[in-house]
Amino acid sequence: MTEIFDKSGRLLKQEVLIFDIPTLSERQRVDRYLTTKIKYATRNRVQKAIAEGRVKVNGKPVKNSYGLQAGDRLEISLMRPASTDMIAEPMDLDIHYEDDELIVVCKPPGLAVHPTYRHWEGTLANGLIYHFRKQLGDMEAQIKPGLIHRLDKDTSGLLVIGKTPLAKRRLSQQFLKRTPRKIYRALVQGIPDKQQGLIETNLAPSSRDRKYMANFAYQGRVGKTARTAWKVLETFDRFSLLEVELFTGRTHQIRTHLAHIGHPIVHDWLYGERLPEDHPLAAYLSRHALHAACLSFDHPSTREKLSFDAPLPEDMQSAVDHLR
Repeated sequence: MTEIFDKSGRLLKQEVLIFDIPTLSERQRVDRYLTTKIKYATRNRVQKAIAEGRVKVNGKPVKNSYGLQAGDRLEISLMRPASTDMIAEPMDLDIHYEDDELIVVCKPPGLAVHPTYRHWEGTLANGLIYHFRKQLGDMEAQIKPGLIHRLDKDTSGLLVIGKTPLAKRRLSQQFLKRTPRKIYRALVQGIPDKQQGLIETNLAPSSRDRKYMANFAYQGRVGKTARTAWKVLETFDRFSLLEVELFTGRTHQIRTHLAHIGHPIVHDWLYGERLPEDHPLAAYLSRHALHAACLSFDHPSTREKLSFDAPLPEDMQSAVDHLR
């Protein structure tokens, strides 16, 4: 895949979208199909992606004129929308702390952190831009929300955001050095045969499905190292509530690691299984039961240790209360 850099030489983030082509009434050019299927993706942007080899059908690069056929698997790698293109949206933010340099919020489940070509609006970043512009008294100000780390759309919990370039840079350095402490709560299937453990593997996208992170030999040649500690907080009939601490921050790390040891997160359709509609917990949970409960880091200016806790959101708490 061709790497893309900005004017300062930084590697830009790309998002991979996959389309399985159903039965078509007639063959359709790949560039036209993508332009109609991806919001805010212009014809020029799609054709540029094709020219750079970032559009593949059944694993092979194609030309603009390729005619899609029923059964084709179409894959395109696109740039994430620029911060300056984001739409400001009023949003009720659950703010745990805020000063002139940073803000700590608790993200509810179902809210994407930043815009993608699937979620251009209604993300946390959209709400943050509105919040910051309102503070400045300028609803047209060019704001780039200083997102330091991410949570999956359906994972709830604490996030810290830098409000100034310096704060963002210093906070980012802490996360790169892995000094902040990040602790999660996870409701999982089954009851572990011991009270605590450490999971160490390498993680890399699966060759069969890029959305899925696969486990490989720890410190081996494939993937990046990932370390996750866990301990049992409470057990129920066929379920357990775990405390999970991350020592690295890989994509889907907790979800794939817990599935790797045989205890996938409840209602995790990617690494476990969906709850049947008639399951008692389905009345409470419509997403995977994972919550970023504790976050601590050093203030970017004062170096004071800041620590925050967020209780279980209503859906997870209701599920736990039912199990009790």
